[in-house]
Amino acid sequence: MQVRRVICGDKRMNREHEYRSRAAQTVDLARRASCSSDKGKLLDMAQAWLDLADRAHKVAKKRMRKMVEHPLIRARLGHNQPDAE
Repeated sequence: MQVRRVICGDKRMNREHEYRSRAAQTVDLARRASCSSDKGKLLDMAQAWLDLADRAHKVAKKRMRKMVEHPLIRARLGHNQPDAE
């Protein structure tokens, strides 16, 4: 499998997307493998890529939440008061 950086405009695509893409590539390799033990190992590898993608999604979501909760950003967005729950 060739390693390449995926570019979207001037920015690299996020890690979650890259990990999910690698999982799909690994599943494709498993589909073409003739040996059942190779298929199993490749499917385990694909699952590991998906686990990484899930972790990357959670980290990105957490970072975005922290950024939006920052007082200067809240003030800029017009959310000076904390949300009432």
